[in-house]
Amino acid sequence: MPNIDQSRESDLPWFLWPIRAVAIIVVLPFRLLFEALAYLMTPVVWLWRHLVVIPLAWLWRHLVVIPLEWLWRAVLAPVLRWVGRGLLTVFAWIFAVLAVPLRWLWRTVIVPVAEAFYRWVLRPIGIAIAVSLEFVWRWVLAPVGRALLWFLRTGWDGAYRFVLRPIGIVIRFVWRWTFGLLFQGVAWVWRAIVAPAGRWVRDEVLRPAGAAVRSALSALGLH
Repeated sequence: MPNIDQSRESDLPWFLWPIRAVAIIVVLPFRLLFEALAYLMTPVVWLWRHLVVIPLAWLWRHLVVIPLEWLWRAVLAPVLRWVGRGLLTVFAWIFAVLAVPLRWLWRTVIVPVAEAFYRWVLRPIGIAIAVSLEFVWRWVLAPVGRALLWFLRTGWDGAYRFVLRPIGIVIRFVWRWTFGLLFQGVAWVWRAIVAPAGRWVRDEVLRPAGAAVRSALSALGLH
């Protein structure tokens, strides 16, 4: 009975043989090299783990981590708790000692002085400023504004009445008697000369010429 692999190889098309040969020559050596390296690296990895990693981890834990944990629990944490309690006690004592004088100072000195300063200094100054501003507005700014507005309105009325309006009248007069006469002259020339001449040329020249041309074309049988 023939081998199955041999029968499969015999069934391959001829153009796949070069591809199979390249795969065997190029890919197979790399695969064998990779498997060999993986096989050889297994004991190396085991030695690295058991001779380097595990001992270093043990040394790190017993020489660094455990001493630091003991130092924190036995020394640093109690000291920090003692310092915190001492600071809280000092702050509480300072607050208890100074709270009553500060509260008395606030109620009996600062608040009355601030109220008196507001009542006898800030408030009169504010009232004086408000009264001054109202006086300036009522007796200075408002009259000046009204006078300026009256002056502008009167000046505009005077300028329109005595300057702009006469200029407009002159412009209308010049337009009417210059361009009006010119347009009327052009219209008269058109009605009296150009239009009659055009009608005469149409009736006496163009129409007879057109009739003569049509008669000639009819005589020749072209129309």
